[in-house]
Amino acid sequence: MAWRPKIKITKEISQAFANWVAQFAALILSRFLYMVLGRGSAKTTEIVVERLIAMVYDLPGAPIVWVSDTYSNLQKNVLPSVLEGLERKGFKEGVHFVLGKQPPEFSEAEKVDLPPEIREHFWKPYNRLVSYKHTMIFFTGLNITFGSLDRPASLAGRSYVHVIGDEVKYFIEHKIANLLKAVRGYAVKYGKSPFYRGHTFTTDMPNTKNIGEHDWILKQVNKMKKSAILRILKAAIVLNECIQERIYFQQKNDHEEAAKKLRTEERWRERWKSLRMQKDGQTLFFIASSLVNIDILTPDWFSDAIQSDLGDVDTAVLSLKSSLESGDRFYANIGEKHFYRDGKDARWAEHFGIDDQEDCRILTNLNRKKIIEVGLDFGNMISMTIGQPKPNNEYKILKFMYTLSPDWIPKLAANFREYFNRQEEKVINAYYDRAANNYKDAKVDLAQAFKNAIEFQEDGRTKTGWKVNLMSRNQGNIGQAEEYIFMQELFSGSNPKLPKIDIDFFECKQLKASLEGARTKIVPNKRGASVTTKDKTSEKFPIHRLPMESTNPSDSFKYLMMRREWRNLVKHRTSQHISESSVVG
Repeated sequence: MAWRPKIKITKEISQAFANWVAQFAALILSRFLYMVLGRGSAKTTEIVVERLIAMVYDLPGAPIVWVSDTYSNLQKNVLPSVLEGLERKGFKEGVHFVLGKQPPEFSEAEKVDLPPEIREHFWKPYNRLVSYKHTMIFFTGLNITFGSLDRPASLAGRSYVHVIGDEVKYFIEHKIANLLKAVRGYAVKYGKSPFYRGHTFTTDMPNTKNIGEHDWILKQVNKMKKSAILRILKAAIVLNECIQERIYFQQKNDHEEAAKKLRTEERWRERWKSLRMQKDGQTLFFIASSLVNIDILTPDWFSDAIQSDLGDVDTAVLSLKSSLESGDRFYANIGEKHFYRDGKDARWAEHFGIDDQEDCRILTNLNRKKIIEVGLDFGNMISMTIGQPKPNNEYKILKFMYTLSPDWIPKLAANFREYFNRQEEKVINAYYDRAANNYKDAKVDLAQAFKNAIEFQEDGRTKTGWKVNLMSRNQGNIGQAEEYIFMQELFSGSNPKLPKIDIDFFECKQLKASLEGARTKIVPNKRGASVTTKDKTSEKFPIHRLPMESTNPSDSFKYLMMRREWRNLVKHRTSQHISESSVVG
């Protein structure tokens, strides 16, 4: 039997809230878990963390792997949720686990101050660890290796006992299939655990009409046997009642009756485990909307989402498939061929650990001796698309950066300088909206403000060594009707004089979502004729939704691409009146 800490008799009872889907998943704890849940449904903080804690006790010393779409997403979004969930359940960093470093060694005197279960069993990985940069190690020795699809080399050549995947709609099926071949080791040591060679995969609803989203997880429903899952659930409910009865008698100091209840509890625990080990009970597949967490999100959250005309409310919140057809897209000709997934240098990927921030050295396609070009869109979200021209008329979009109000231009500039600190040619060619030369509301020259923020430190006097060339001075307005025609020609590849666009799939996640999600809107011009415009109502969304749901990022891409010399290469200019680029209601 797998090691478990001794039961400590206590009169203290801790209470915590978990939505009913999280409780259901915790009662089943199947070998394979596939869950498609709406946004805000506590996928990571409750469901995955609860399974992780069960593995901490059930797989002492075992190596498992946690995969995300990008390493930066793992650092900025996934890991904070994991740490929040662990802390909520009483796990403390430095006591119950360490992150990105070798575990401490405690003397016998120091162990006295540790919790009893930790004192008995501490830091004993079964596998050999060469580096701790990408790891989380728990007090039982269970160790997680963190990896991502944009750093595939970091996961190669190792064996794991279990795999956890977050946002798996971004995982290409054949790539995750290759990773699963590494979930193979230590059968003699861990083969009797219900988690051995298992999967924990979660995501919100995949939308295959979006480039780079995959729905292979939906096929896993055929592996679940509902009758077997119900048997496990019934056994788990009885076991839970036994635990409560045992605790009741412990609190009354009736040790004899508590011991009887403990024996009953252990028998039901073994039955629960036996049912989980049976082949027809090893897979749990579940789809649920964000409504499962309505007690935490509140009804107002859902009302705001629906009333604000959220474009993907069906998929992201209600877990339904999107109704957006490819013909509704403003950038209709964009496709898989316009994105590349090999933009990370494996050598530098290994250099930057879980506690390190990546910098530009990791970008394979960045020429650090050449000028950097950026497209800028200003507003309560400031978007920056970063690229470089390449030989053979190819143009690489290397990275997308942004800030949200109240953060402003100095914050974006500081983030840029920090990331590109190792750039040797510190010259930027900046392309931007005509309005940035004289921003109406702020009464300032935002283009010049960006130039100053890049070239000078916060004191306004100390030079940074960077130089910014403002490339859009005296530029005319770029209307949406012209943009529509230009972008069709750019992405179609029909005009050999225009550059071939190649966008980093992982580093430009927000830009990709914006280009895919931008809708067309047909409006009459002053002559009564119809013109095709970009529906920009998404820019009115609450500010935290702008990066992944609005057209703002696509506008920064527009300004980078639609420079004078490339606009002049598009022969079939519209005969319609150019529409305004303001928000179309």
